[in-house]
Amino acid sequence: MHRMWIAGGVLALGLAGAAAAQSTVADLMKHEINPAALAFWAAGNDPPENETPQAAQARWRAAEAAADTLRRQGLRLQAAPYARSPQWSGFARQMADAAASAEGAIRDRNAEAAFEAGGRLYDSCDGCHKAYPPPKR
Repeated sequence: MHRMWIAGGVLALGLAGAAAAQSTVADLMKHEINPAALAFWAAGNDPPENETPQAAQARWRAAEAAADTLRRQGLRLQAAPYARSPQWSGFARQMADAAASAEGAIRDRNAEAAFEAGGRLYDSCDGCHKAYPPPKR
């Protein structure tokens, strides 16, 4: 009897965890992916006026971390419980690939190559948001 209760509890926790993970896509976007995308794009944009060398280094370091975050989150969104359809997984793969393709450019402080990768990232975000509109808040 106790084994059944424990097994049922473990199953319920697993299902609750999967449901919770599925319901946190918006949170992933808000807290992980969107901030990382902004930091990623900052690498390929013109630097802010009067940017100090220290601020430039911080901007590039933030872009490096952002590329890693976007790559990892893109892989995460391709897997259960986040994966929704082959199209969804394709957009997530495109996001991960764009981030991975920029890692060398960001490491080398190559703004032009980072800008090009940023365009590919934008295409993945825009395409996904058109196919899967974010919920209205």
